[in-house]
Amino acid sequence: MTKPNAVLALKPEDRPRGADKTPRVKAADLARYKSEDDIQIEVARWLDHRLPADWRWYHPPNGGWRKKSTAGRLKAMGVKAGVPDCVILRPNGSPIYIELKSFGGVLSPAQKDFRDWCNATHQPYVVARSVGEVEVALKDFLLRRAA
Repeated sequence: MTKPNAVLALKPEDRPRGADKTPRVKAADLARYKSEDDIQIEVARWLDHRLPADWRWYHPPNGGWRKKSTAGRLKAMGVKAGVPDCVILRPNGSPIYIELKSFGGVLSPAQKDFRDWCNATHQPYVVARSVGEVEVALKDFLLRRAA
């Protein structure tokens, strides 16, 4: 038996886990998690009801499937890859950028570039996977700014 097969011969609970000792997620279990679109809808509802009245927010509709002709036209009009899912505008403050990801979702190279630009220019940038993470991140950011 080769080493990987020897490991697979063990009962699942006795098999070694990854270096960080986190439990592995089965592909079938991923269906239970929300899609990025579902998370975006929940965050949109939360922002509409919870942001201060003098704040504004918007979602640049950069993602999703499009015909090539539509994608080319939007690119010519200035649509940029990597722009975050939510932009929150505050009076007397810089925008807050929020990138939403589903469970297991990772930033694309263009999104990483935008994140790095935000960090270099001290622009608030958050990656969140739920409404709760958005709420915690906004409260944390505002508390740090107030201190």
